[in-house]
Amino acid sequence: MAEKKQKKLFTKIVDIVLGLLIVGVIGLQVDMMLTKKDNYNVPSLFGYSFMEVLTDSMEGTNSDSFDAGEGVIIQKKKEVKPDDVITFFSVDIKCCVSHRVKEIVYSPASPAEKGKFIVSSSLEYSFDRVTWIKGGEEVERSHEEGGFYAREISSTDKKEPEVWHDIPAYSENQKITYYTCGDNLSANWYIEATGHAVASSYRDTVDSKYYVGTIVSHNKALGVALNVFQSGWFIPTAVMVPILIIAIMSVIDFVKTARQEQKEEDERIRQEMIAAGVDPNDERAVFIFTEKAKYRIDMEKELEALKKEQKEIYMKELSKAKEELLKDPEFLALLASKKEGE
Repeated sequence: MAEKKQKKLFTKIVDIVLGLLIVGVIGLQVDMMLTKKDNYNVPSLFGYSFMEVLTDSMEGTNSDSFDAGEGVIIQKKKEVKPDDVITFFSVDIKCCVSHRVKEIVYSPASPAEKGKFIVSSSLEYSFDRVTWIKGGEEVERSHEEGGFYAREISSTDKKEPEVWHDIPAYSENQKITYYTCGDNLSANWYIEATGHAVASSYRDTVDSKYYVGTIVSHNKALGVALNVFQSGWFIPTAVMVPILIIAIMSVIDFVKTARQEQKEEDERIRQEMIAAGVDPNDERAVFIFTEKAKYRIDMEKELEALKKEQKEIYMKELSKAKEELLKDPEFLALLASKKEGE
C-alpha cells in the first residue's frame, strides 16, 4: 500500500514538473515576443538580451572580442563608456550590430553649457592636428570652438588615418552619439561586400536612441544554444515532448491500475468461491459463480460511484447554503449579538 502511494506521489510530481516546464517555455516565448517589439526585434528576458553573432567583425585579441557563432549577453546600461562593446540598431542595414565604442560626443545639456566628448584610451585626439593628446578623459568643447580629430595611438607611425567629429549645438534634449568600429578590420563579410578591408578611420555613427545594450558576456556554447532555440522546430518540440511524456505516463499508469484492480477482483472472487465451497473442477459451477460475483462487484462499484457523486452534490449545495446564510442580514445580526453576549 505504501509503495502504491509512493508511485502515485512520484507520478504526480513528474506531471507537475513537466506541466510547469510547458507553462515556463510558453511564458518565456510570449515574453520574448512582446519585448522584441520595443527592442529593435531583439528579445529580452529579465533585463537581458541574447543574440548569436553572425559575422567575424568583432574577432580580435581583446578579452571581450568574440568570434562568429558565439552567443552574447546584452544588458541595457545607464552609461556607455569608450571601449564598451555595444549592440545597436543600424539604420543603414536595418538590423542590429555589435561593435566597440571609440568616441562619444555629447551635445550641450542647456544653452549656457558646453558640449563634451570622450575618446577611447587607445586613441589620441587633437583640435589642430598638431598637438595630440591621449584619450580616456572627458573634455568640454562647445559647438563654436569646433570639433576634434581622433586617431589610433602608434609609437612607430603617426600617419594613422584621422577621424573628425563635430560638437553639436544645443538642442532641447541632450543628444548623445556613439562612434563605433569592429575589432576586425579584415572582416571577411566586409571584404566580400566591398572588395577591401575596413579603414581604421571607419566609424558607425550611432544615435543613443538606437542603443540596445552593452555586451557583458559572450560564449560559444551560448551561441550553439541560441542557434537551437531560434530554430523553427524548437518551441513546438519543447512543448510537445513534455505533453507526450505526460500522456505516455498517464496511459502506463492507467493500464497498471486497471491490471491491479483486475488482479484484486480475481483474487476476491477466488476467495469467495473457496468460502462458498464451489468445486474448482466443476467448470459450469465456477463460470456461474464467477459471473454472478462480477455482476455483484460491478453493482457495488456503480453504487459507490453514485454515492460519491451524491456526496459531491450535497457538499456543493451545503457550501452554497452557507454562502447565502452569511449574506442574510438577520443571521449576521444574530451572530453579532451572540458574540457580544459571550
